[in-house]
Amino acid sequence: MKDDFKRYFKLSLDPVAVKFLDKELKESERSYRYCEAVRIAASQGKKVVLNKRNISCSNALSVLGLLPSVFDKNPKYKSIVIEPYKGQDCDVVIVITTPERVMKIASSYYQIFKKEFVARFSGETAVCGEATIEVMESNEPNVTFLCQGARKHGGYKFDEVVIGFPFEIFKLFENEIRKNRIKSLCGCLMDDLPRHIVERFEKLGFDKATDHFIGMFNGKIIRLYILKGEKLYGVAIFTSIKCKDEKEAERIIKNYKGDLILVRRENWIDVSKTLEYENFEEDVLRDEFERELKNTIDVIIKESKSLVKQSQQL
Repeated sequence: MKDDFKRYFKLSLDPVAVKFLDKELKESERSYRYCEAVRIAASQGKKVVLNKRNISCSNALSVLGLLPSVFDKNPKYKSIVIEPYKGQDCDVVIVITTPERVMKIASSYYQIFKKEFVARFSGETAVCGEATIEVMESNEPNVTFLCQGARKHGGYKFDEVVIGFPFEIFKLFENEIRKNRIKSLCGCLMDDLPRHIVERFEKLGFDKATDHFIGMFNGKIIRLYILKGEKLYGVAIFTSIKCKDEKEAERIIKNYKGDLILVRRENWIDVSKTLEYENFEEDVLRDEFERELKNTIDVIIKESKSLVKQSQQL
């Protein structure tokens, strides 16, 4: 679930979360260019903390609001936290990818938001300005083709470009991608799964159906679909609730503020969450997987019962 965007668009680098703070944090040990720190977070999975003492690019220092301005003696921000995006709150999410991937991302963005991607760039202060500060100020995504400093000193490859997303828009985008995956989900046929996975879920109290596992927990039917890309990578957990009619189902989904995925099927709502793993075929056998699965099922059932109560009050 944390890597839905990366997996869906087959990105080679992690999206990067950027958070601006008005308090000073202890900076990372060495100096960085801002664009360099973003690419390190994307490619190496590292967290970098920047402030005015360890940003080595004077243009970025000024653009990012870490220095006093003519109009304000106090800098706007004192620290910046840059790290791989895993769903955490932030101000901007930065995606480093190729023009071909930008095309696919832009196409999906238009299908979901009915808005075109815009590329505003000048070849100057690209990652710090065009992909970060301008995105925060406009509250719109922006594509930049980078600047000489990023290409020369930031470690960006000749075929890489950058997209900056406002956090809330990226979160909505990612959530819609998740919903589309759930809507089109087709589980692996049981005969196609390794035997040890089938036996594992049977021991956990699930029966085999054609393309999913099914079980009863606390009075609710739970369905499990095994997720498959190039390899098996996780499980999607479902239950369903029945509403009086389609309008009621739509109202419940519209008002829902939680972290689960709600998808309407006529007057039914599918309530779901995915658990994803790097080495699913091994991780499924671990005690930690069983605990996480059971905890997630408990959360889904609890949330479903709450939604039923909400339905009765409408």
